Amino acid sequence: MFKHPVWAVFRHEWRQHIYSPLTAIFLFAFTVILAAGIFLVGDFFASDEASLRLFTIFLPWVCLVLVPALSMRSWGDEATDSTLEFAFSLPIPIGQLVIGKFLAGSAILLIGLACTLPFPLTVAYLGEPDVGALAAGYLAAGLFLMVCLAICLFASALVRDQISAFVLGLALLLTLMLIGWDVAAKFSKGALPPMAEAALVSLSPKHWFDSIATGHIEFPALVYFGVATAISLMAATWAVETRRIVKPATTTLAKCLAGFLVIGAGLPTILTITRSVPLSLDLTEQQEYTVHENLLQVLRTLPHDTEVNLFWSESEPSVPLAIKAHARRVIDRLKVMERRSQGRLAVKITDPRPDSDEELNALGQQVRRIPMTSGDYFYLGATASAQGRTGRLAYFDQRRQQLLDYDLAVLLSELGRKKTRKLGILSPLVAPSHLEKGRPGLSVLEDLKRTFDVAVIPHFSETLPADLDVLLIIDATILKKQMLYSIDQYAMKGGGLVVLMDPHLQSNQSSNAVNPEPSNELNDLSDLLQRYGLLYLGNEVVGDQKHAATVMDEAQQQSSYPFWLRLPRSQFSASHPVSADLNEVLFAESGAFKILPNSSFVSLLETSDASGGLKRSLFKKQTPSQLTSQMKPDGNARTLVAASTASLRSAYPSAPEGVNAKEHLDSSLRAPPIFVAADIDWIFDPFAVQQVQTSGAPISRPLNDNWTFISNMLEYAAGDPALIAIRSRGRLDRPFTRIAALFRQAQTQYREKETDLAGRIANVEAQIAKIPEAAGVSSPEQLPAALKAKIAEIRQGLLPLRQDLRSIRLAMREGIEALRFRVIVTNLLAGPLLVLLFVLLVRGLRYRWRVR
Repeated sequence: MFKHPVWAVFRHEWRQHIYSPLTAIFLFAFTVILAAGIFLVGDFFASDEASLRLFTIFLPWVCLVLVPALSMRSWGDEATDSTLEFAFSLPIPIGQLVIGKFLAGSAILLIGLACTLPFPLTVAYLGEPDVGALAAGYLAAGLFLMVCLAICLFASALVRDQISAFVLGLALLLTLMLIGWDVAAKFSKGALPPMAEAALVSLSPKHWFDSIATGHIEFPALVYFGVATAISLMAATWAVETRRIVKPATTTLAKCLAGFLVIGAGLPTILTITRSVPLSLDLTEQQEYTVHENLLQVLRTLPHDTEVNLFWSESEPSVPLAIKAHARRVIDRLKVMERRSQGRLAVKITDPRPDSDEELNALGQQVRRIPMTSGDYFYLGATASAQGRTGRLAYFDQRRQQLLDYDLAVLLSELGRKKTRKLGILSPLVAPSHLEKGRPGLSVLEDLKRTFDVAVIPHFSETLPADLDVLLIIDATILKKQMLYSIDQYAMKGGGLVVLMDPHLQSNQSSNAVNPEPSNELNDLSDLLQRYGLLYLGNEVVGDQKHAATVMDEAQQQSSYPFWLRLPRSQFSASHPVSADLNEVLFAESGAFKILPNSSFVSLLETSDASGGLKRSLFKKQTPSQLTSQMKPDGNARTLVAASTASLRSAYPSAPEGVNAKEHLDSSLRAPPIFVAADIDWIFDPFAVQQVQTSGAPISRPLNDNWTFISNMLEYAAGDPALIAIRSRGRLDRPFTRIAALFRQAQTQYREKETDLAGRIANVEAQIAKIPEAAGVSSPEQLPAALKAKIAEIRQGLLPLRQDLRSIRLAMREGIEALRFRVIVTNLLAGPLLVLLFVLLVRGLRYRWRVR
């Protein structure tokens, strides 16, 4: 191997590179510009995202300029540069010469990439990134750099001087980059057929770089980088061979470019063929791009005549590239499902062109039309049909791509059921009219309607419907005693029950007037639960300093509020299927439960031992800062969500008066699946999802696993847990956990001083506000001059207090600002320092070689 001509060329070119001061300058520029783009231009800290997203955004731009600069001297043929003449004098085939130069240049680029490793280390220091996605991102970066170098070597081989080589390399790379940004489709305005547009996009290295950087390594992506690199090196060999015969002229340049394009035209064909090869590697932590086993189970239960009709506007040129990539992912997943369904599923793809019968069909099937800023629109939805039953998914939202398997499973699972499961909702917050018109702030209701036949039970009713599969009770503090007995007997028959209670409801303040309190009599749901072995602690609101959420306080400053709980995976029960795969939920001013001795209930979600409680009455008037200052952890963890695991005895020893005693059940026929949560706000939109309007209809993008948690409970309680594992997969966000911890630490240190000063200022301002009313005037301007002067004097006296408060709040942010400064400076200097170490190492080794 070491005697092979390629190796000899590599060693020569390697020495030329590492002993040249221009290489050190190149590496310095590469690391500094990339770090400056990420931390200064992209404002990495403001992203609050522990990922390589900014790295993948700026790397192509850096390569666009620096890679042509590295390769422009490869085939110099000027009076002052005899590189090409020397190459022709060697007894080595030109092809091997090209490969040797390529390998040496690639080694330099990979060294530059290695000098950026402080960035992923920073990401891991600040948060909890997906390690598999980080590795895939650097693999994609390495392949991207190498193919760019191969293209620039070809450009350098076409022209004589270095400046022309740089400009031509820059032009070729820029053209390929713009294709990857979908510029060609926008300029063509529909003149190109969809297949031609897709073929153009597939020629861009950026397209495949972005694909691998997600953590999903597809076989076509690897084929692209291998074939594109090989084609570029072959074209470079051809161009150099041509220059051996004749000096490059315009015709020669044109012929070489034409040959490169002809060879490159075969690349889309190769990629199209390789797409049919079902090979890929999913490096993501949650296996986000792998078909879930439970989805395959759904496929095996489908009727044999099941058909999915995907409505996708493939011919619409103005659709953004990101949406096209998402549509391609949906199509690929559907085709995999078709292959794995054992003949039960057929997939049809329809292009609903404007004013066509296909568009009328899409609209008739209630597939959503998505408008764009250009004034055009597109469709990306599906219908599924079997045995006369039809389901639909109005829009495959890109923001729900991590839930793609779940959305498809929901679409198909209903087709295989003999009847739709019935969900009863008993709540003063939900009226029967909300099933048609929607309940503002409670979009989860629309999500539940996709999987259940939902019925709203008036909360003043006396009995439950007989055909319920699962019952959801929300904030039903006041119920008739007949209804309490009906709920008890429903549970004794093994019916699924999910109960949500709340000591201080944010989403409906009027509910806070009445609070369930366990007693010796059966008056409300808390009494029923106490008989079952679960004591509701509703007089206190629970806080947790370790898992406090970051909110905007009354002074519009970011602060850590311990009564809004951002609870991570570590606080969930890992042994129960409902909670085992969840990553994070957000609870707001929750209560707690105490599991009584000999109870069959278990905890599914609990606080850390840094929790404590405050009387619920304090939350009516006090500000978040004041409440935070009174929070005192007591070292005990508190149960927020509990579930029953065994049979129960009825809360009623005998049938109440007026009920047939023979129909009374004093114990459950089987273990009833009961879930109880001490918070209600967590299922409301502001705490669970972000609403995005599309064509007048809202799309819900999950912010956490709140909806997943409630859906898991209902699925399990309804006796069909098949979709739980699919829905629970995927971590929706990866924030900077270290910064959040610094927030909490700073607030703990300065909380009492801040609250004291804020309270004193608020009291003085409240007294000032009462002066006009006491004087019998409507505004301060109408007060006598003496009183105005007194108010001005009081306000002047507030200035020192305000300055002290400002100083404290600045001190609270000092740690974060110091961390921000350290991280930015470290990353700006780390790359150049690593380059310097490399240069010193090379010089040291060269000196030792000379001494020997």
